[in-house]
Order: sequence, then structure tokens, then C-alpha cells
Amino acid sequence: MDDSSNPYSFSTWCRETLVEFTQLNAEKQVFGGFLIAVLLTACVQLIEFTGGLPSVFEHLIYLPLIFAGLLLGPRIGALGGFVTGLMLTPLFFPTELIDQESTLIDWPVRLLMLTLLPLIAGLISRSVQQLHHLENKAKKTFQGTALPNHEALLDQINEWSKQNSAPTDALMDIINLRLSNIDKLRNQVGQQKADKIVAELAKQLKEALGQSAEVGQTATNELVGLHANTEHSREELQEKLQQLLSQPIVIDGSEFRLDTTAGVLRVKRESAKDKANMVIHDAQQHSYKAAENNQTFSFLDHDNDLVDDHEEPLSKQLLSAIDSENIKLYYQPRLNTNSGYFSVIEAIVRWKDNQRGYLSPEDFKPLIEEASLAKQFTGWMIKTAFNDVTEWMRNDFIVRLSLHITLNDILEPAILNAVAKSLNKTKFPPSSLSLEVSERSLVRISEQSKVYLKKLRSMGVTIIADQFGEGQLTLQSIFVLPVDAIKLSENLVLKATSNSDKKRTLISMIKMARSRGLKTIATGVDNRAKLLLLKHIGCDELQGSILSKPTAKDDIPWARIR
Repeated sequence: MDDSSNPYSFSTWCRETLVEFTQLNAEKQVFGGFLIAVLLTACVQLIEFTGGLPSVFEHLIYLPLIFAGLLLGPRIGALGGFVTGLMLTPLFFPTELIDQESTLIDWPVRLLMLTLLPLIAGLISRSVQQLHHLENKAKKTFQGTALPNHEALLDQINEWSKQNSAPTDALMDIINLRLSNIDKLRNQVGQQKADKIVAELAKQLKEALGQSAEVGQTATNELVGLHANTEHSREELQEKLQQLLSQPIVIDGSEFRLDTTAGVLRVKRESAKDKANMVIHDAQQHSYKAAENNQTFSFLDHDNDLVDDHEEPLSKQLLSAIDSENIKLYYQPRLNTNSGYFSVIEAIVRWKDNQRGYLSPEDFKPLIEEASLAKQFTGWMIKTAFNDVTEWMRNDFIVRLSLHITLNDILEPAILNAVAKSLNKTKFPPSSLSLEVSERSLVRISEQSKVYLKKLRSMGVTIIADQFGEGQLTLQSIFVLPVDAIKLSENLVLKATSNSDKKRTLISMIKMARSRGLKTIATGVDNRAKLLLLKHIGCDELQGSILSKPTAKDDIPWARIR
């Protein structure tokens, strides 16, 4: 076989190394070549001046070679080491300067070490770079679909708007697709298939717009397409999008239809410079208003430069509400059915709106998702709850706290890390903390999140599968996840009070969970019928308005908590 066609041959290795070297930027090429040249010259001269091999300078050769491997990569580092080692063999180096007694043993070992050490250093450097790249990529992808997220789209808009090569009148389209029925589909087919449907729609949108376009996901029910240098007229773009959205999405041989509203914002690229967040927000608002008006397509053309004279962005609305304490944490106790006392208090967010009254997270969850603030909002909730816990601990109150940390049905590693840091900072006992994670988030849990969750659980933190019974997970699948308890959905409890079949299902579910050591918690206990049923069938903890409503931190009934 021709040696050049063998991927493992030395000539192939050298050729690929040369290609890798030429792909480096000019500064690294010059530096790498200069470094190797100086190294070769210096090592030979120093060894000659000190009387030959072995030399007091012999081991100093390894340091710049290792540095070359770290900086320039394993191939180039290894090649530099090999050439250096070769120059110190009897083939090139004067034999009178080599210790004759050790020639046959030392120079092959030296050649091997000079080649291997920079190779190993380069491999370590490459592994670190790859891990760093994967971490950055994870920060800029939407969990579940792996599409670019809000942060990645902002970067893309900023990059395009700052390109000097683009004409001053170059246009850019921001296309916001609102998927009205995706939650319904998710309940029907499960989280994984729903993610496939969204990812397939994103792929088709990118193909329709052209490969130069970028399509990402900013919320579970929202896709955003970016198209630079657009040349489509409004009519052409409308026809393209309506044709795309009228077609069913085919996944695994099954057809699915998405109820979608398309809102298009067209702006000059240069006018979007440093205003990427505003541009995406305008497109979101435009699509939202179109959906309210039952439109499937709406187009807005910003002929002039963008001016920040519109309604306050959602992100500012939420942050302003937090700063003014219109959004705050309330606490709702849970009843332990065995002791008859409240045993845990759950942190619950409430937004006091001047026009709409008190809003629960479910009411303003879409706003948080639209503003891509789920991670930031959950972080605020964790920080606030632990501040309250610190105050209670100073007053010697016995506290068992429960926190819901998957507002957007995504279990973020950064949030789990924030919980661990808060535990360490406040010295709050991990065994007194429960973390509630939604059933949907457990379906699509990443390996990194699973590792963090297991670590918190090993510290003593209780992990609760929240909203269990919505059809995303079976009880059998819960058994293999790092979960200690299940919190039954309100809908499941409601059906059990009026349907005998559902009641039998609930009873068997609680018995099976108990047999496997899982605690059962019921929420939405708002009448006597539910209370009596759940106590009778052996549910461990109950939560609802008939027992106690959410209260401010200063009004918690500590006397009834054990």
C-alpha cells in the first residue's frame, strides 16, 4: 500500500502537522518557527561549550519544548522535539562530544523523551481548550434543542452590525416565531419529541432563509431567525414563511402541526449596533401583538435608526418590580400528615401589579421567558431565600426550606452551583433544604446537571420531582433518577376526587412510591374533600390554601412548625 495513503504513516503525520502549522495565524507561525530555531541553536551551542553530552544544560531543553507544545499544539510541539532530539544524535552531533559508553542507550531515550513531553503538553492544552469551548458552547445553546440561545443571537447581531465591509444601507431581518401550541404538543408526545419538532422547524427556517441566516431559540415557545443582507421584499418573505409554516413537521414518520405566528422586524444593520437586545425585544413584542390580533404574519420596517422610545422592555419591567419590592418571596407551609404539624415552608414568588393584583409565577412565566431572564430570576430567588433563612437562624427558628428552581423547565448547572455556594456561605444544613425540579426538566436533564444534582443529594439535600403526573415521566423512570420525593400535580389530585379510576391510580402510585422509599407530597389542597382523601390514602405532606395561604416572611406561623 502507498505510504502516503496510510493515515498512520509517518509521512502522513508530518504532512498533517505542516497543514496544522499553516493554519495558525501569522504571529504564531513566526513565533513557533523562531522558538524552534533558537532552541536548536542554543541547545547545540550550550552542549558544545560544556564539553558535550551529557551536559548540565541538557534538561533545560525540555522547558521551551513543553512551552511550544502548550502554545502551538501537540503535533508541532512533538515535531519540534523530534527534530531537536535528532540533532543531538550521532547522526548530526559530533561523536567526540557524546559519551561513547552510553551512546546506544541514551540518545534513543533522549529522542523519545524530547518528542513525548511536548506531545503530552500539547494534548493537555488541547483538552483544556476543548473543555473551555464546550463550556462556552453550552452557555450559548438552548437546552434540549441545542439551538443558539438568546445570548448567542445577541452576539450574532452585534457581529453583523459592526462589519465594516457591509454597505451602509444593508438590511437585516429579525424573524420571531411564536409557537402557540407547543406546550400542548409537549404534553401529548413528551419533551424529547417536542424538542425534535422545534429543532426541525428551526432547520427548515434556516434552509428557507439561506445558509447565511442564523436561527435560535429564546424560550420554549419561541424561535428567532436572523437574516443579514436580506433582499426579499415583504411579499416574498411573507410567501416564504407562510409556505413553510403551513407544512406539517414530520418526526419519525408522524406529522405534527404547529400554530405559529411570525413577526418580522426589518432594520438597517448599522442602526442595530450596540442595540441587539432592543432589536430582539422589538421583534418579540411585534410577534406578541400579532398573536393577540390573531394574525399569522406581521411585518414592521424600521426605515430610520432605532430610537429607544418604546415601552419599557420586559427585562426592565421585571427588574424594576424586584427593586421596588413589588416582586417578593412569600412562604407557604406544608403539613406533615403523620405529626399534624407544618414541617416545611416553600418559597413562592408573588408579583403585586397595580392593575392586575397579585400574580403567581405561572402568570408572568411567559414574560420571564420572553426576556430570557429565567436564570437571573431564579438566582435572585435563591439569594433572597437564603438571606431570609440566615435571619431566621439568628432568631433560632427551626427552618426546613423548599425551593423550586426550574422556572423555565430547564435544570441549569449554574443554578445548582449557586445553591451549593449559598449552602456553604450561610452554613444552612443541607438536610433541611429541598429542591423542587419540574418533571419536564428531569426528562431532558443534561449529564452535567445530573452530576450536580447527585452531588447536592449526597450532601443531604432532598430532591423533589415537581408537577408529577403530567405524563412526562412514569414512576418507574423516577426510580432511576436522583430523586427523593414526588410532588403530585394539582390536576392529578383534582381528578382523583371526582373519578374512581383516577383515585385508584393515585392510591397505587402512592403505595409504589412508598415501597421504593420515595416521599409523596400533594399540592393544591384547597377543600376538605381533597384533604380527607389525601390523608386517608397516606400522602406524606400536604400543601394548599385550606391549610395555609402563602404568607410574608414576618407572618410565618412558627408556633405550628415542627
